[in-house]
Amino acid sequence: MRPRPGIVLALFAACAFLCAACAGPAATSCVGESPGGVLWICGGGTLAPDVLAGFVSDAGGASARLVLIPGASRSADDADALERQLARWRARGIAEPMVLHTRSRAEADDEAFVAPLRQATAVWFGGGDQKRLAEVFAGTRVERELHALLARGGVIGGSSAGAAIQSKVMIAGGNPEPQIGTGLDLLPGAIIDQHFRARQREARLVAAVRAHPECTGYGIDEGTALVVRGGVARVLGAGGVTVVQARGDDEPGLRFVPAGETLELDAR
Repeated sequence: MRPRPGIVLALFAACAFLCAACAGPAATSCVGESPGGVLWICGGGTLAPDVLAGFVSDAGGASARLVLIPGASRSADDADALERQLARWRARGIAEPMVLHTRSRAEADDEAFVAPLRQATAVWFGGGDQKRLAEVFAGTRVERELHALLARGGVIGGSSAGAAIQSKVMIAGGNPEPQIGTGLDLLPGAIIDQHFRARQREARLVAAVRAHPECTGYGIDEGTALVVRGGVARVLGAGGVTVVQARGDDEPGLRFVPAGETLELDAR
């Protein structure tokens, strides 16, 4: 009988890393300072080799301590699927990636479970349904350790659902009317949408910003990354990023930032 991935990974984490007590929920406001570290926020679809190579380089290359968090996908409960994910990251040049997976909030709040994050240089969130990530990780030790990773200069990336989870005001579904949930606040002051133009999500991001005018919306195209370093972001890949900002009593304004250009993040 094949062992359950959650049990195997928890035992591995307990044996491989030392534990330290550090816990507490993140702030709930959409407003905040720019993050430390680097964020790779990808819009889903097929990512260009230079996007993935850039993330791998920032993570530390072959010596990166990369933790994969695949819980947005149903396939995260399949040990064979997890091994395929690990193999893909090895093929991209990371020698020893590992998986951190659970469906339990109690386990996500356990000191032994989060120990790998304390040693990580980078984390990658896979695609699927961002609600699965938020339901398990928001407000737990996992969220706290992700913020600590950024504070020490680490790297966090994700695509599709793995992008949406990175803002506190999180679009959980719906189109054109957004369903709003609570994400991980890795990019304060933001609302992140993905598969943006391919799935015609302009109206829902505008509606989300209208409801949360203190936030700036970032609609990221498929095959595209918004790479955030401090207060500056660069657009890479095949498409662009649509920036949506409130304008007083008027409808939110939109501007398109194509690949190759940079933008200063709104720090209201």
